[in-house]
This record gives sequence, C-alpha cells and structure tokens, in this order.
Amino acid sequence: MISRTKRYGAAAVAAALALTAAACSDDPGGGAGTTMEEEEVDSITFWHTGDATQLPMIEAVGELFEAEHGVAVEVEAIDWADAHAQILTAIQSGDGPDIFTGGLSWGIEFGELGGLVDLREYDTQNLEDNVIEGLWESIQSPGGELYGVPLNMTTYSMFYRTDILEDNDLEVPATWDEMDAAVTALQAAGYDTPFVATWEPIGWLDWFNYMHQAGGSVYNDDCTEVTIDSPEVAAGTDYWAKRFSEQNVPTDQPDLGAGLSSGDYVFATGGSWNYDGLAVGFPELEGKWSSAPLPAGPASAGSFIGGNVMGVMDQSQAPGTSAAFIDMVYSDEGNDAMLAAAAEDNVLWLPPRTDKVADTHLDDANKRALTEIFETSVGPPNCGGWEEASPNVQRALQTIVLDGASVEEGLAQAKTELEATLR
Repeated sequence: MISRTKRYGAAAVAAALALTAAACSDDPGGGAGTTMEEEEVDSITFWHTGDATQLPMIEAVGELFEAEHGVAVEVEAIDWADAHAQILTAIQSGDGPDIFTGGLSWGIEFGELGGLVDLREYDTQNLEDNVIEGLWESIQSPGGELYGVPLNMTTYSMFYRTDILEDNDLEVPATWDEMDAAVTALQAAGYDTPFVATWEPIGWLDWFNYMHQAGGSVYNDDCTEVTIDSPEVAAGTDYWAKRFSEQNVPTDQPDLGAGLSSGDYVFATGGSWNYDGLAVGFPELEGKWSSAPLPAGPASAGSFIGGNVMGVMDQSQAPGTSAAFIDMVYSDEGNDAMLAAAAEDNVLWLPPRTDKVADTHLDDANKRALTEIFETSVGPPNCGGWEEASPNVQRALQTIVLDGASVEEGLAQAKTELEATLR
C-alpha cells in the first residue's frame, strides 16, 4: 500500500470562513452516484482526525482495498484542534481529501453546507446492514441524507472495584436508586469520594447520559422544536447536578486509574479508552476491577456514544471509489483487518460494528458489559445548529453546578442558545 502519514500541527487558515460560500459552492465533484469502474482512479486520500496511533487500523483496510481494487489509500492524520477549521477550509476551497473523519455530528453539519455526498447514492449495503440502531438518528440528517457513518466507537462505561464492593457486601448498581444507596453506604464506610466522573464531568457529554436516562431529548423528533426544558430533561439535569452538590463528585477531571488503584474511588464513569488505560497503566489492579453499563434512570438505560464519523467530500473526483472504501470498512474482512492491526499494537479498537466487540482483546466480563452498553447507546442530536450551539449549552448547564443557578434557569438559558441556531 502506498501510504503517507502526516500530522498537521498549525491551525487552518481563517477558522470559520463564510459558510454560505461553502454551501453555495458549485464544485463539480461528487454526488453523481458514479462507480469505481467509471472513475478509474489510482488512489484516494483519507484525512483522519485524531491520534496517529489510530492510522494502522485504517491503513489495514486500505491494504485490502488496494489488493482487491488496485486503488491505494493515502492516509493522513490531522489534529483535533485544527480539524474542524481545516475541513471547512477544504470545503470552501475545493482542495481537500476524498474522505474525512471528524466528530460524530460533523457529517450532518458539513453535509448541510454542501460539502459531503449522500452515501445512499452509492452501493453501500454494508452500511445499511451494520450501523447500530442507536446511531441512525444521530448520523442521518433530518432530510434523510446519510452524509457520514462511524469509523470507530467510543462510549461511556462504569468502571468499579470488584474487591471493594465484595468487602462491603454491595452489588453493582443497575439503577439510579441503587447507585445512590451504594454511594451512601460507601461514604458511611469511610470512602469520601466513592464515585467520580471522567470524560468531561461537568460537560454536556456527561449530562447527556442522565438527560437521556430520564427520558429527555434536546429537540423533538423532527427538529422543529427545542425540548431541553421539558420535565424529563429537568429531572435528568437535577440528578446530574445532585452528584456534585450532595455526593462529593469532583467537578474537575480526576485521575481515574490512580484513584481506583489507591482505593479512593470505587466507581468511575469514563470513556471506553480507559479499558486499556487501566489494564496497561495499573497492573496492580489486575483482578480487582471490571465494568458495567451506566445505572439506568427512570425511563431507560443508555450511554452517550461517540467516535469518528467518516464521509466523502463533495469535491472528490472519486466519490464512488471512496464510498466503496467506506463500505469495505463495514465488511467482515474490513473489521477483521482493523482488529488484527489493533491487536498487533496491543490497543483497544472498537470498530463500527458492535458485533465485533467479541473479537477484541478484552476479558469476557468486559466484553459482555460493552455489548450490553452498545445495545442502549445513543448518539448526539442530528438537528441543524446543534454543533454550533453545544458550547453555549454546556456553559449554561455549568451555571447550575458552578454558580448555583437553578435547573430551570440553566435549562432556560440553554434553550435560548439552541433556539438561536435552530434551522
């Protein structure tokens, strides 16, 4: 495989650009439903937003693709800090890759600007068959277009010390009430901070779990109304905020591994990358920890699911070839190649097909936990304006925890921010 690996460090020129110019671009590439045979290209370019250690998994599928179709996949890494602006620049200038990856909600955002093709115009049956149910509502635009699909998965898990629970005759909490009871019992036993949250403890990501578990949603089903001030959202927000005010959950980012290792923490919510972090970084914890789904709220279980979305740029002169590569990522051989590359580097890679969790290097208990988590995971809103509004929504939510604002006040401010970008 002919592969270039490059990391871009500097910010892209002119961060935001004129979005309307991007939306109105009449670039001739893409969107025609062409096929690989019609395009006859020798290579396609893939920009991956994220850690360069993830490139071998993409390159492994690229090797399969070149062997089968004679088309090389040139993979480049771009930094998260620069990626959003850099891709916007590429949309506006027409000088970008064939395929990009980025935040899960970027597909709809860039697609509605006219920057991506609708993958449903191409032969991508593997996508229709294998994208998990909890993600369809996040990646499919309100108009039904499919501008991007996940490359990999990240989700919230609950990590816990199995030995401390056994010593205190406690079961793994499966509901909010059971978690509250466990925290109370552990605090009575001398654990000052038995529960911590990681992966943005006072960010919208952590809040999203509780909002969903209470039966709430940020928008209504057709994205015409902001519903963040509903009674269900208020109930989830109240429970989320209570952890900080009543259960001594730190508002800053805790050291999950060190805290679990010392026994200061008994429960911790965090991203799926912590599986390897705990196993490799804290060998003294071997046999003393495991994971479970987040405790279910009054409406349902459920964890936020994220990851990288990947889509085909509208400017691409090989959209059919690029779509065929994405389809191969979802095939059995594509997933097996990614997992083999991950195993060679001894890292956990959660591919876009959740049925492949069983083929990771996790132990059986953690495989079962992740499989159960994915069954009820949900992604971010698919409504236009969410990406733009979410930083301000997060600040509004933080006023509840940090400034003493009431839940009603915080959600009212969040609603104002969301309605300002609703489209």
